Amino acid sequence: MVWQWAVAGLLAAVAIAVAWFGYSEWRDYSLGRRLVLASPDSIPSQPELVTFSEGVGKNAYAENCASCHGADMKGNQRGVPNLSDAKWLYDYGRVSDIERTILYGIRAGLGKSHNVTDMPAIGRQKVLDDQEIHDVMAFVLSINVKKHEEDAAAVERGSKIFQDKGVCYDCHSRDATGISDYGAPNLIDDDWLYGGDEKSIYRSIYDGRHGLCPSWIGKLSFPTIRALAVYIHSHSKESPESPNNRSAGIAPSREQAG
Repeated sequence: MVWQWAVAGLLAAVAIAVAWFGYSEWRDYSLGRRLVLASPDSIPSQPELVTFSEGVGKNAYAENCASCHGADMKGNQRGVPNLSDAKWLYDYGRVSDIERTILYGIRAGLGKSHNVTDMPAIGRQKVLDDQEIHDVMAFVLSINVKKHEEDAAAVERGSKIFQDKGVCYDCHSRDATGISDYGAPNLIDDDWLYGGDEKSIYRSIYDGRHGLCPSWIGKLSFPTIRALAVYIHSHSKESPESPNNRSAGIAPSREQAG
């Protein structure tokens, strides 16, 4: 009789385990389907989908993104941007914006990749000579929020080159706050992709910069990409310029405008 009770208990435990596994599989399928069908920018207001994305996205980030952007998402000053703040090279940091970059990458060779322009090699191409490059550097450092010692004459010359011969304004805008359509960074906020010291800035102007981000379409499933975008969004902030923030009445500061 004892063994019969033991067998019955074992069978009951197995049945419960199988039922729970089946329920978990069904729940994950159901949540995954809802995640894919939802409008991406509506997901942050749906806690159940955010929680589901956290689990899937955390693993996907660790396996595919952390090697460049770091486990803390803070990037580095070798061209890998910080994903944890409110400053975005492209667009505004909404789920839909992040998802597009994950899908198609930056200069990844796809028709939908971010690839409108990049930083040309202004020095190597002889657009500016060495003195003119140093003048532009003086101007850029003079307008940055982290103040530097200024050579007033060099700053004035650099300002004219920035706005005219160097055509720097065409990507970085007249006020140097950047243009997110191009992926051109803000030059006044002391947030540097490749370092804000004079040597790094000189190299950026002389040699140009051509940052890359791989496309993940065809490498990760779409539900995983969507979950990854939600996960990154949950651990970052949207730009003050985001339509979501503008509709909420949050005005950007000058330093954040790029």
